[in-house]
Amino acid sequence: MIANRIGFGIGFIAISLFAIAKSSAQQASSQKTIEKTELRGSRDFKDTVAAFLKNENSKIVGGALAPEGAYPWQVSLSVSWIADPGQGHFCGGSIYNSNWIVTAAHCVIDNQPQDINVVSGTSKITSTSPRLNVRRIIVHRSYNRPKEHDNDVALLELFKPLVFDDKTKPIELLSPAEEGRLTDPGKLLTVTGWGATQEGGSPVRDLRFVDIPSVIRDTCNQPPSYNHQVTDNMICAGKPLGGKDSCQGDSGGPLVTDKASGPVRLAGIVSWGEGCARFAKYGVYTRVARYNEWIATCTNSPGAC
Repeated sequence: MIANRIGFGIGFIAISLFAIAKSSAQQASSQKTIEKTELRGSRDFKDTVAAFLKNENSKIVGGALAPEGAYPWQVSLSVSWIADPGQGHFCGGSIYNSNWIVTAAHCVIDNQPQDINVVSGTSKITSTSPRLNVRRIIVHRSYNRPKEHDNDVALLELFKPLVFDDKTKPIELLSPAEEGRLTDPGKLLTVTGWGATQEGGSPVRDLRFVDIPSVIRDTCNQPPSYNHQVTDNMICAGKPLGGKDSCQGDSGGPLVTDKASGPVRLAGIVSWGEGCARFAKYGVYTRVARYNEWIATCTNSPGAC
């Protein structure tokens, strides 16, 4: 009887160890599969995937917490297969209408629609935040990568239309006629996002905002800044001494006009910059007024784009 009990115990332990080993092998295999299959996508997307695989904790520099519902056009782009959308956040975007999101081309280049989920209607991304699937990605055909950043604009079509309420609303695009009045040098603009609160930091879960002055292109193109890298398709904003800026994780998100100047308009898309909030290194944004016609055409007739 004792021998039988010992035999049963050893057999049970052997079976258990085999099951554990098999489970561990399956997990390791699954991890390797993920590492191999999820390497496609934009740099922001792959950086977020890499952080997730390393079990690292999942932007606006010098900003403040955004009140709930204050920026109802802001959305988060999240890695679709990461269960927690806060941990999966890799870029921002803006609601153009119930079916379309405006974002940066560099956020979604090389991605497939099934890679991305959209989170809207909240200032705080939680593990239970509802997510929407993406049907189509349209990247501007003239997007110039990786250095020049020109034409850094893209559109995401949603599988199901958004339902608008106080926390979920579209934002109108800044028109060429309004541009001079609302983005004159020194005019305050507001940038929002869930990006890192310091250079090299991790994204946050609470939406932040910061007010920064518009900067003329000539100043932004001076040697201490970007030495003629800023094209007519871009606008700059920030402080000469730094301290306030957008940062990694904010990419694709909105730069909007000051509400004190009239109805809020989408003036820019967070695009690029050297570091975050550095001296003379302003934030550079896609100039939305140059793309009104392209956005309208592509959202009305996606096949034409």
